[in-house]
Amino acid sequence: MAGIAKKENLAFSDENLTGRTQQLFFNPTEEENYTYYGNVDVDFNKRTSIDCTDLEARDLNQKIRDAMKKGYGTVVIKNPGAKHSLGVGILNKLNIIFEGSLGYFGIGCIDGPTVRVKGRVGWSCAENMMAGKVLVENNAGSCFGAALRGGDLIVKGNAGARTGIDMKGGTIIIGGKRWSIYWLHDAKRKNYCLRRC
Repeated sequence: MAGIAKKENLAFSDENLTGRTQQLFFNPTEEENYTYYGNVDVDFNKRTSIDCTDLEARDLNQKIRDAMKKGYGTVVIKNPGAKHSLGVGILNKLNIIFEGSLGYFGIGCIDGPTVRVKGRVGWSCAENMMAGKVLVENNAGSCFGAALRGGDLIVKGNAGARTGIDMKGGTIIIGGKRWSIYWLHDAKRKNYCLRRC
């Protein structure tokens, strides 16, 4: 076989792995103590507003983070103009109110904030969300809540195709005329099911 003279030991292990896990378990009563590096304490009664008419998505997201660092717990975003990727990557408890519609990939990869959108959202809104609450007062595009890990998503209008695709946890409620359904995790069956309201 191509000049191989002897077998090599490939370092396979015959150690018994039964009964072991790589999961880390935490005490649920201490949930509020678990935070990400760089999280800040915010006062939810302290409120500010940001007009993003002339801002790019990166600049607006940085202004939201700066407001958090100053202790603002409620941030109102005016004139979002359906721009893409607004409010992404927020890993802090925070109230965010968007006074208008969002484009694609809005409020994705979040863990903790409560978000209210007074308008529509484009596709892949709230994708990879870990925790928090999102309320959309109108319609949502396709892939709404894709790869959802936890938290609550509520759409008062209709939602597009592939809503909740690759969902691992959390709840999605759709209250539109076409669909009145919600997705939830069925712990006994270890799967997700679609239920009619």
